[in-house]
Amino acid sequence: MSHRFSIRRRLLILLLSLVTLLWLGAVLASFLQMRQELNHLFDEELLQWARTLLHSPGASTLILPPFPDRDNPQRADLYRPYRLQSLGKGMLASSHGSEILPPWHPATPMLQNVRMNGEEWRLATVTDGHRVAQVAENLDARQDVTDEIAQQLLTPLWLVLPLLALVIGFAVRQGLAPLRDLTARLEERQPQALQPIGGPVPTELQPLLDALNGLFRRVDAAFAREQEFTAHAAHELRTPLAGLRIHAQLALRHAESSAEREALQGVVQGVDRATHVVEQLLALARLEADQPRRDEHIDVSALVQRLSVAFAASVAAKGIRLTAQGPSPAILTGRKTWLEIALRNLVDNAIRYGPAGTDIRITWEAGGGRASWIEVCDNGPGVPADALLRIFQPFYRDPKSAEEEGGSGLGLAIVQRATEALGGHAEASAAAEGGLCVRLIFSPISPREGPGEKGKRV
Repeated sequence: MSHRFSIRRRLLILLLSLVTLLWLGAVLASFLQMRQELNHLFDEELLQWARTLLHSPGASTLILPPFPDRDNPQRADLYRPYRLQSLGKGMLASSHGSEILPPWHPATPMLQNVRMNGEEWRLATVTDGHRVAQVAENLDARQDVTDEIAQQLLTPLWLVLPLLALVIGFAVRQGLAPLRDLTARLEERQPQALQPIGGPVPTELQPLLDALNGLFRRVDAAFAREQEFTAHAAHELRTPLAGLRIHAQLALRHAESSAEREALQGVVQGVDRATHVVEQLLALARLEADQPRRDEHIDVSALVQRLSVAFAASVAAKGIRLTAQGPSPAILTGRKTWLEIALRNLVDNAIRYGPAGTDIRITWEAGGGRASWIEVCDNGPGVPADALLRIFQPFYRDPKSAEEEGGSGLGLAIVQRATEALGGHAEASAAAEGGLCVRLIFSPISPREGPGEKGKRV
């Protein structure tokens, strides 16, 4: 099972991880180098104190700052015991605690680490051949001060990491903006829009765009071949079917037995069903091939009135009552042919499958900022509840209705396709009286003034 992943999340994790590792390495290197530099400065200061002590005339004129206790948490300096001695006259000056300093001998280095009283000390020793000055510094105390100074100097670097994370996040988001723009352009395209995607794109996205455009061209060509085949096949079938019906009717007139008449009547009915399928295929082919042109203003009430007149003979033959109710005028923007095909198929289905005495109602409502709709309902046999979501599929037929009335299974598929071409969708539900309701729902459109009175777009 494949798992979805985010390129943005991957880039953020990878970049933040690498930057954090580099940042930690840089901070650690800076800290160690800073500690080394501070230790060097402390050594230089220790030697400078020792030289100052060496060149002091004597204990009475010794000028050195006081040395506070090294255990004082508020110390501003380090605890440094010192000793000044003459090579011939003995001790000249010393501080408190100088007794822990090791004795001097000629091989003593200028700077060294010594262990005194169980602790590590840094000892500076200078001599001019007559006198010897020694100053010591506790290495633990020095390390504490060194670390504190280094941490204070490196504190601004801790603020850099979250700022880097924000900058990297912003950079990744901006870097992926062309991909989001391409995605938005694809989402805005209509299902039937198979023309190539144009416009400048980054070099990295050009292969993807070329592949998509190639796919669109292949799909468009496949659809065109399918539509052409359907249209040609349906057109070629119309003439022989019409001829077959004429011959069957002529034979029916001269039939001598009831069995012959019944057989020939079945042939006529079969030809009528086949003709209906061919007409539906032709309508579907025209609908698929019809490219969007300039929108028209469709008066729904006028269109319903024309359909009522067109179906008057069929309605009267079956004793069906057809009623229409809605605001007039109610204006829909789109292709008039598409809406007429959808409504014609809905009414034809209701008449075809409804028993004698069926009531068919066509209602509509103008949007006025809300979703607009046109609905065709009947109180006929209806369809099972589990079939409501499948009746818009091409060639789907309810088995019971198919046995009784035939049908091609294309009528409601054409309704859905025509409604989608108008920017809406079709929904089926059970009518309150037990029949079927099909509602065509369109996006809300702002009202406009119609001729003579306020019109509304549905």
